[in-house]
Amino acid sequence: MIRLLVQEPLPRPKQVQPGHWAALCDAHQRLGRAVEAGDFAHVVGAAKELAESAARVTIEANGEVYSDNAPYSTLLSAAHSIVAHACKPNLPPDDLLRAIPTNARKMATQLAEIRNRYGTGHGRADIHEVTEEVAEASVHAALLWVRWVLARHETVLLGNVTALVTDLQNSSFSSGQLAERLDAANIPDLAEPEQRRLGVAVGRRTANETFNVRIDGVEACAKNPERWPDAYRKGVIEGLFINLDNQVDAYSAASPDCAAELLQHHTTPATVLAELRELLATASWSPRFIRRYAETVAAMQAASLKVPGAAQPIWNDIARDLTARATDTLGTS
Repeated sequence: MIRLLVQEPLPRPKQVQPGHWAALCDAHQRLGRAVEAGDFAHVVGAAKELAESAARVTIEANGEVYSDNAPYSTLLSAAHSIVAHACKPNLPPDDLLRAIPTNARKMATQLAEIRNRYGTGHGRADIHEVTEEVAEASVHAALLWVRWVLARHETVLLGNVTALVTDLQNSSFSSGQLAERLDAANIPDLAEPEQRRLGVAVGRRTANETFNVRIDGVEACAKNPERWPDAYRKGVIEGLFINLDNQVDAYSAASPDCAAELLQHHTTPATVLAELRELLATASWSPRFIRRYAETVAAMQAASLKVPGAAQPIWNDIARDLTARATDTLGTS
């Protein structure tokens, strides 16, 4: 039975790094050779190594780093938590869709102790008999969890915040593509700094006149406000007015209107605008904004009524600040 199991190729995630895939294949092939040779002690050791390799690949794909001597159980728990949300967002902790893969992870975690008792990797003073039953249990435990992780690995790659921020700076997005990746990122479960970082990147790309990003990353917030956390909204608003060089910049046809829409569903819109006002007051202006600041001010004035009432005075103050600064520094009237 286990010969058939190890002959079945591992599911290869799209976009997996070549080095990561090579490491996984090497561990899987080593397990296959041990099974073929009937070396049960080696089977136990190779099964544990395969599970650890899958855990490390998943963790690194998510932009995290663990030391080479990190405990095996820590690695498996970290990797499992990264892909667990792929089952379905907002599932209760005791839901069966969580319980089944969690039990698979527990089985794989036991491979460390089984390897210590029976497998290769340790010099021994006594010989422990490794039965075919022990070898089979090890293979089943490893492959059940590893295949589950790899089947969801694509979600990790799609939703990785660092990769997504980089692509928002450099790559094109077809219709619906960003929506899929933001969904994979599971924004509500990200730490607030990551939510904001992703929002800033979306705002900046929207301000660079990318319509598909505006639809999937900004307008979607107004359609389903409960799905988008405050830190993400705040980041988008900042990105709509501050570019990658930390200069004041905006797209008059999108930045004011999008920001006003986002503020409607933020729990503290006045605080967001107060902090934005400070940013805009200290940052230099991009050459593009120098040429078209007046269009942005006019668009802000037109969008003022969309801003929540308590935040409107600060919104109007920002528009006046921009006009005054242009008068003082650019000599306009």
